[in-house]
Amino acid sequence: MKILVSLFLISALLACSSNMDGRLNSDELEAKIDSLVPTQVNDTTPGLIVGIVKGGEIIFSKGYGLANLSYGIANDPSMVFNTGSVTKQFLGYAFAMLHVEGKLSLDDPVSKHLENWPVFDHTVTLRHLLTHTSGYREAYTMSNLSGRIIGVDRLSREECLNVVRKQPQLEFVPGSRWTYNSTAWVILAEVLEKVTGQTADEWVAINIFEPLGMKDTQIESYVGEVIFNSAESYVFNKEEGYANQESNRAIFGAAEIYSNVPDLAKWTSNFRTAQVGGSEVHDLFLTPFILNDGTDSEYALGIGVGTYRGLKRYRHTGGHEAFSTQLSYYPDHDLGIITISNFGGKGWISTEKIADLFLENHMTTEKAREYAEINLDKETLEQFQGLYLSLDLNDSFTLKMVEDSLTYEEEENLIPRSPNSFGIEGWNGLMKIENLEDGTTRLTIENGTIETYKRVERWSPEVAELKKFEDDYWSEELETLYHVVVKDDQLQINHRWLGDIMLKPISPDLFETDWGYTIKFLRSSSNEIDGLSVNSGRTLNVLFERINN
Repeated sequence: MKILVSLFLISALLACSSNMDGRLNSDELEAKIDSLVPTQVNDTTPGLIVGIVKGGEIIFSKGYGLANLSYGIANDPSMVFNTGSVTKQFLGYAFAMLHVEGKLSLDDPVSKHLENWPVFDHTVTLRHLLTHTSGYREAYTMSNLSGRIIGVDRLSREECLNVVRKQPQLEFVPGSRWTYNSTAWVILAEVLEKVTGQTADEWVAINIFEPLGMKDTQIESYVGEVIFNSAESYVFNKEEGYANQESNRAIFGAAEIYSNVPDLAKWTSNFRTAQVGGSEVHDLFLTPFILNDGTDSEYALGIGVGTYRGLKRYRHTGGHEAFSTQLSYYPDHDLGIITISNFGGKGWISTEKIADLFLENHMTTEKAREYAEINLDKETLEQFQGLYLSLDLNDSFTLKMVEDSLTYEEEENLIPRSPNSFGIEGWNGLMKIENLEDGTTRLTIENGTIETYKRVERWSPEVAELKKFEDDYWSEELETLYHVVVKDDQLQINHRWLGDIMLKPISPDLFETDWGYTIKFLRSSSNEIDGLSVNSGRTLNVLFERINN
């Protein structure tokens, strides 16, 4: 039996049995949740904690696996865990409070509150920062590109701010798209300090944690600070075994809150009561941002506001060190679900399946979009094969036949849902492929948002053609030099700290890397190669100028 650290409150569970349609008693609920725990979690491994909150009461809480491998200490829901980006909602709530109090406006330009702050062609507001729609650079990606690897090298608050100070232009018009950006929250913490005269961690602790009675919750204010009653987090690989991951940054705003099930239960209850802040703050905090084109971003001030199977849900996830957190709340049914793993992603549990146990009869849509599967013959499937490239040039993938199935990157079988649309088992999205009138093929992925790709022919340049790209490339923004060379008939980037980065051709002048970045070589009006740009999921168009040695 997995380690049971804290039993749920049976009386509260029985009181809410009608909300579970009377289907489960306490033992049955425990057995159901136990069955969702990954098989790699046991009494000798790291694991996770699970907490379920109903009507302001914890009706289930349990720990699985170990909080400390060295001393064999079991995971306990009363211990605190690093909640990662779940932290963002607390700072978002703080800004809603300050807005309602009149101490700032969410529509203030960021430059109003910070000295020596860059002004771009388009105004960036506090609201843009709070909703991941600013167009600012993301510091973590930029740090990696310069050779300062996140998780290895120390990253300070000032360095994060300087990423934006050195940014030559916005990546996109503010409010025009949603791109997750933790750097925005570092900036917000700085703004809060300027406005209130208190550091952001102090202000949040005094004005949110204390009134809610979140006595165990702590904020890591500097690297190495002692966090009391904290679990450790671990990663595992077959070659080295377990490693205890430690943080190399402590920048409150984006992350760094350590909390536990009892305290997070109090926080989710505030979604119902608005005990702290009041209804005006509550409503502002949970109002999703509408993009410039009228699209609902389904993201409010540090928290997602969407639906699951037809039910309204507030949700955020977080990952930091080897912790991974999920916090979900269903407001129409006053149900909160909290899970935190300390096992490097291996302790991830489906909170959706937990919600199904309680709310199945209230849900109006099918589980995981369970479309009826149709049969497509091999010849039909083969026409969809190919390399697909995002319109932003920051992502690509391959659809390929493996035996009689069309696969995503030869790993996931695509399940036909219609003559030109596909799903993947356990995935809630839909992939649709269309042949356009101009002769191109477009692929769209619908999964809350819509991502668009086009099919391109894989480029296979000769070595002589690759040689034309050889040179040194300098980024003034990063103060970093990349050496582009051909070695063993393959183009690669050499860097003192990053080592060798292999470049795999995608289409003319465009390459992909194992790091998940794409490299686009740029040409002058005379068709000469004069630079390159780097694109990733969170960062666009980082420019390097060719030095011409």
